[in-house]
Amino acid sequence: MSKGIFIIGTDTDVGKSVITAGLVYLLRNNGYNACSFKAVQSGGVKKDGKLIAEDVELVKQVCNLTEKQENMVPYCLEPAVSPHLAARLTGVEIKKEKIIEAYNNLAQRYEYIIAEGSGGLVVPLIKNDYFIYDLVKDLNLPVVIVSRAGVGTINHTVLTVEYCYKLGLEVKGIFLNRYTGEEYEKDNIRTIENLTGQKVLSIADIKDLNHNYDKLKDEFESKFDIKNVINMLEN
Repeated sequence: MSKGIFIIGTDTDVGKSVITAGLVYLLRNNGYNACSFKAVQSGGVKKDGKLIAEDVELVKQVCNLTEKQENMVPYCLEPAVSPHLAARLTGVEIKKEKIIEAYNNLAQRYEYIIAEGSGGLVVPLIKNDYFIYDLVKDLNLPVVIVSRAGVGTINHTVLTVEYCYKLGLEVKGIFLNRYTGEEYEKDNIRTIENLTGQKVLSIADIKDLNHNYDKLKDEFESKFDIKNVINMLEN
């Protein structure tokens, strides 16, 4: 079985997919057999009659992955809402057993899996019954948190970290996405590190990502030592 981490956000649209794609790219570019996994993609986009999971598609394009979409994301739903609601609106029954089986199938074939959540830690996958944090526990993975670099991130990030601690989840670190180097962003990093005891890593604001895969690759290659990434996954 492979080893991995679970990427969660402090909110929706904070850049989990960018971090996921960057980490998978860094691993694969250094000779490690790695893949991403997402339990439920809501907001799937129809192309040629098929629903495309854009978060997974980003990883596939950045990393030149040929893995089939259905192996990387067992549920792809069209409504751009919470997974439990998207399932109800489309008449789909989400089953946790199917999600876990899909993850385990990937884990048999890859050294490392970077699992990506849907929004934040308390997002329901099955209404009133099964949440993202339940899946993290079932997969027995440590957590990496992705947050915005800007104003408001201290509150969102610290609350997320503290809830992880309350649930007994292991936190491996924090990524602040869309970092521009402003003084208030630097202060956000210092404050979050002081309050949580977690290492905070910054990722630049990569605009127009669909046309800038090289910029994403360069950002991760310049910021992160592969040995530190492996250490995060192994220990």
